[in-house]
Amino acid sequence: MIYISKVDKKDRNHPRTLHSHSEIVKLILITGGQGNIFIDEEQVPVQKGDLVVYNSGVIHEEFFRNEAVSLYCIGLRGINEKGLQAGELVPEQSSPVFKTGELFPSIVNLFETCYFILEQRKSNYAMIVQQLFETLLILIKTNILLPGNDKSENSEKLAIVQNIKLYMDKNYTEEFKIKNLENNKQWQINPFYFAHKFKDIYGYSPIEYLQRRRIGEAQTLLITTNLSVTEIANSVDFNSSAYFSTIFKKIVSLSPKEYRKQYVKH
Repeated sequence: MIYISKVDKKDRNHPRTLHSHSEIVKLILITGGQGNIFIDEEQVPVQKGDLVVYNSGVIHEEFFRNEAVSLYCIGLRGINEKGLQAGELVPEQSSPVFKTGELFPSIVNLFETCYFILEQRKSNYAMIVQQLFETLLILIKTNILLPGNDKSENSEKLAIVQNIKLYMDKNYTEEFKIKNLENNKQWQINPFYFAHKFKDIYGYSPIEYLQRRRIGEAQTLLITTNLSVTEIANSVDFNSSAYFSTIFKKIVSLSPKEYRKQYVKH
C-alpha cells in the first residue's frame, strides 16, 4: 500500500477526471451514497457497500459531481497475482465492481483503521498500517474477488436488460417509454444505464430497435397480406402512415409500396 485517501459526502466536486496509473492498482470502497464510475469506455453505477477495483493502466473517472458520495481509496504497487498480468488484481474482462455484502462492516472498519493510524502517525505507524492492509487484502481476495462474485450487480442488471428486450420483442406494438423503467416494479432499472447497456449489447438504441422491430413486421405484412399501407402502419403502432413511410424508407431504402411491388410476385 502506498497511500490511502478519504472522500466525504460534502466533497461533491470530486477532483479527479479521466486518468490512469501505470503502476498503481486502486481499491475504492463506497461508504455512502451512490453515483457512477467511468471505466473502460463504460459508465457503471455504484452505491454504498460496493468495492471498486481499478487495475493499473485503466482509464477511469468517478462521476460524483451531483451526488453525495463518501469513499475510501487505497493505492497499491507491486501487484503480481498468479494467473494475471502484472498490475492486475482482477482479470481484465472482469467487472470492476464487487458487492461486499455482509462483510461490509468488517471491510470498512479496516479501511477506517488504516486511514486513522496513517493520519495520526503514531509510533511504528507504517508497519501497523501495512499489516492491517495485508489482512484487508487477504479478506478481500479470498471472500470478495472470487470467480462468480464479479459482475454480481452487472449480471443482475444485464438480465434485466435482456428481459426488457424480450418484452419489447413480444409487445412491439405497445407504447414504450424508457423514462418509466425506473418506477416499474418489475424492473426498476436506471433509464440511462438501460439505454447505454442496450445499445452496447444490441447495437441499436432502444427506440431504434423498436422501430426496426416494427418495420420488420410491416415487411412481413406487406408481402403476405393485402392490407393497405395505412392499415399496416396502424397495426405496428404508427399512428401516421406518412411517418411510417418515412421510417420504412430510412431503414429499408424503399417505400412500403416499392417494397411490396418488388417482393410480391403476381
